[in-house]
Amino acid sequence: SVENFLRAKAHYLLRGPLKGRDAVFVWGAGLMGKRLSKHLLRLDAPLVAFVDIDPRKIGRTRRRKPIIAAEQLPDWWARYRNPVLLSAVGSRGARPLIRARLQELGLIEGEDWWAAA
Repeated sequence: SVENFLRAKAHYLLRGPLKGRDAVFVWGAGLMGKRLSKHLLRLDAPLVAFVDIDPRKIGRTRRRKPIIAAEQLPDWWARYRNPVLLSAVGSRGARPLIRARLQELGLIEGEDWWAAA
């Protein structure tokens, strides 16, 4: 099932790219981000915030974590010693747009962030 796949994904993300990180950001406060974050939190991932571009979501919370605007990410990122971001947006065409935004911020795919959807 999709749920079991996400459970396994969270398990291996925590043993790989998220190992030793002091903050996890999830880009995407929609369905995919919500589902993935559930499993990350169950495994004690240091999830600190969601990032989204939807003005209806920004300023709210998801799983008791703030949903911040993409423009706020640099300030939040700077608060941590070793942060990481997971892109969890399942919409067609979203990955190249997110990739471009993160590259503008100087974040490196496969080092600072991973696509997880």
